[in-house]
Amino acid sequence: MATELELKLMLHSEYLKSASDFLDEICASSDTDEQSRQPTLALMNAYFDTEGADLMQGGMALRIRAVNNKFIQTVKTRGSNRIGMHARGEWEWFVPSDQLDLSLLSDVPLPESLQDMSWCSKLIEVYRTDFERQVWNIKSQETKMEVVCDQGLVTSPYGEDAICELELELKEGDEAGLYQFALQLAERVPVQVSIVSKAQKGVRLKYGQIEFPNKPVNTSNPLELAAYWYEVWLVYWEAMYFMKDEALMQPLRHSMAQLKACLPNELAQALGCLDGELEQQLVEEEDLLLKKLAGMTQIGITMLTVGQWLNQQAV
Repeated sequence: MATELELKLMLHSEYLKSASDFLDEICASSDTDEQSRQPTLALMNAYFDTEGADLMQGGMALRIRAVNNKFIQTVKTRGSNRIGMHARGEWEWFVPSDQLDLSLLSDVPLPESLQDMSWCSKLIEVYRTDFERQVWNIKSQETKMEVVCDQGLVTSPYGEDAICELELELKEGDEAGLYQFALQLAERVPVQVSIVSKAQKGVRLKYGQIEFPNKPVNTSNPLELAAYWYEVWLVYWEAMYFMKDEALMQPLRHSMAQLKACLPNELAQALGCLDGELEQQLVEEEDLLLKKLAGMTQIGITMLTVGQWLNQQAV
């Protein structure tokens, strides 16, 4: 098993070339293989679950990936909360075809609700993710990471959703380096922090529900409250574009106000300035508003700065 730790950044398709150019420039400035562009991949993925979503409810995703005529079976668990980052257990096996080999799951510590394996006979393909992946190896100070840029679609019988994102996966070092590099990128390219995985996008197509974090039991702890409202803010941001509904600006700004009350002065002031910018943009028509907000670098920089601080406090 590997533990995958990554920082996911949402961006809009018109900014993909800017992101790619920035990463190419970083690699071109280095004369070592530690910073280099890798071959672009076409990835086709089928995700499996039962009609009753037993795997999703157990916190597990099961897929078969086809890449370069090879097939990889993968299990991912929900993992631990890292405040705006994805930290998940991951198991992978090469398999001879696009058929699942469920005997391999004996290596996986399944959640209690799935241990009797009765769900195996009920598996169906519930959605697909098909996308092009550009890949860069990046070294920033003492942190080595793999940066990927994915563009494509999540499809299911219930509809489709776009994939347009960057993922910074930690290979060596600590997450501080991920944030530092992401902030470099965010100065040049309008990106926003995302906590919505491709698997969650697929599930959402069926149920039409936005998945929010659990509110902390101890509401007197300002750090736990800050982490909660931070992730609520991120969820509303992504949901606003998924639903194409500018009305979500109201609860989005409410979550920012709640978060602001939990932060130190400097970060609270930055969040207040950003909220003032958002208020000024509300005079735009809906389509123009969403397009304009997607191009504001201040949003991603503030999301990353707050996320970095929260993770530093949690150590």
